[in-house]
Amino acid sequence: MTQRRFSIGDRVTVRDATSLFHTRTQRFARGRTGVVTEYRPEWVIPEDEAWGRDEDGRHEPFYVVRFRQTDLWPDYTGFDVDTLETECSERWLEPEKVATK
Repeated sequence: MTQRRFSIGDRVTVRDATSLFHTRTQRFARGRTGVVTEYRPEWVIPEDEAWGRDEDGRHEPFYVVRFRQTDLWPDYTGFDVDTLETECSERWLEPEKVATK
């Protein structure tokens, strides 16, 4: 098993990148910051899985990340406490960038 880069409770930002392949990383989450809430089993990365490389594909950890819906959609009209959780592979996450003065 690979060493996990993030811990439950860590604030992470989803990379704002494009891909030619299937990634499972929703576009609406890219560039947004949320909190790691759960670990998922290490699995073949979606780009390899899409090509049927389940046995010999590259594996990495996956995480469940919780986002406030108001952070995902600025025009969201629901409650401020509404959240959405989605699964992200480790390659799509980076530590939250903290603003410095």
